[in-house]
Order: sequence, then C-alpha cells, then structure tokens
Amino acid sequence: MSCAGQFLQYFLEKRQKHITIVVGTSGDTGSSAIESVRGAKNIDIIVLLPLGRCSKIQELQMTTVIEGNVHVFGVEGDSDELDKPIKDVFADVAFAKKHNLMSLNSINWSRVLVQMAHYFFAYFQCAPSMDIYPLPTVEVVVPTGAAGNLAAGCIAQEMGLPIRLATVVNHNDIIHRTVQQGDFSLSGTTSPTLASAMDIQVPYNMERIFWLLSGSDSKLVKALMEQFERTKKLRVPKDLHAKPAQMLPGPSFSSQVPGCCSPSPTGT
Repeated sequence: MSCAGQFLQYFLEKRQKHITIVVGTSGDTGSSAIESVRGAKNIDIIVLLPLGRCSKIQELQMTTVIEGNVHVFGVEGDSDELDKPIKDVFADVAFAKKHNLMSLNSINWSRVLVQMAHYFFAYFQCAPSMDIYPLPTVEVVVPTGAAGNLAAGCIAQEMGLPIRLATVVNHNDIIHRTVQQGDFSLSGTTSPTLASAMDIQVPYNMERIFWLLSGSDSKLVKALMEQFERTKKLRVPKDLHAKPAQMLPGPSFSSQVPGCCSPSPTGT
C-alpha cells in the first residue's frame, strides 16, 4: 500500500492534478490506505468503515488520524454492503471523472502488482537453494478476504514462481467452497468474527482468478460474474473448477470457530 501511495503522489505532483480516493474497509485496508497518503497535498482520502465490525485497534488506527486530507466515516452494515454504494459511485463514470475519484482497495491493480513482488521476495528468503533444478516448491499460506493477495499469488505462479498456495478463511468461507466444491455463492449474511478483516462474502478479486483459470477468456468471466451479480449464486463450470486444484493445490482451510483457523472437514 505504501508503494501505491508513493506512486500516486509522484505522478499527481508531476501532472499537477488532485484526486479523491474512496475506500471501503473491513478493517485492514482503511488504516493502511490512510497511512500511505496522509498529508499528501495532491490527495484526499475518504474511508468508510462498518460500525462495530472492525477490531477496536483497527478502528482507532483510522478514527484518530488528524490530517486535513483524511476523512473517515462509520456506516451501518457490513463491508460487503458498504461496497455497493462505492461501486455505484464509480459506475457513474461522468461523476467519477468530474471529481477525480479513484480507489485504493485491491480492485486497484497497483495493490496486486506490489503483492506479486512479495511472493518473489518470500520465495527467495525461504527456498533452500537457487542452484537446484527444478527449483524447490515453497508453500505459502494466504489469509483471504477479498482475495487480492491470493490473486497476486496466482499471477506469480503463472509467471513461473514455484509456490504452492494454501487459502485460509474464517466462517465467511465462499472461497473455500469455491475451491473445494465449485460453489461461488453467498451463504446468508456476513458473519462477524475475531478476524474482522476477513469478514467478506463477496471476494471481488475472484474475477481476476477466474480470468487466469479460464485462459484469459473475458467473455466467459463476464458472463459468470454477471450471473453472480444477478443471482448471488454461481456453480463454477466443471472444466473451470478443475483448474483451482492445479493453481491452488495446497490445503484450503475454513474455520468453524469465529476468528480461528482450523482445518475444514472437507479440506485436503
């Protein structure tokens, strides 16, 4: 996130422009986005946080920042619900353009780009040797909410990095069900847990992962995501569902105890 903030300030200053960042957070993105741009003269940031749904520490990290360019608001509902009006604002292209709006949620490609570098750095730190052929595989456990970090790991795999990804979720287990059963569907309302930053039922970065798994089939992915938007239910096609087992061969964990991470009965 700090890299994204620095990139923004550099190019905005160079082009003499100002933007307003709009961020919805389940806990972690808000505070890190604020820290990355606080005090930046070319940037204002508006953060929406779900009242009572973030940890106390995360809430204080956002609400106690006193900077002229930082504006934090608590809203009713969970993080998935507050994403809806933000999405509507950006869907109004004329309004977004007029007010120079942008996001620092993981929908912003710069977030995923920098996280890809994290995987390469972690691999070089953990691999026993670079002189072995083929290179040894390193397993990376990825706590997952909106799946931005997971998408970065999948892209790193596609680039040839020999990593094995293990996804971890809490009771809000849509990604676990997608990997294990091909069931990309909402399961009631978002359940509050101790791991509030992972309390997400609509992991929008799965669209990127579906695109990778489909061999860049944009038409298929568009149809799948439109169906999910319309019905909140999606049975992943069999040929597409077979591919997460190749890209995400590590175990998928789902917690039955809020805030904890224990192997799911259906995990591998």
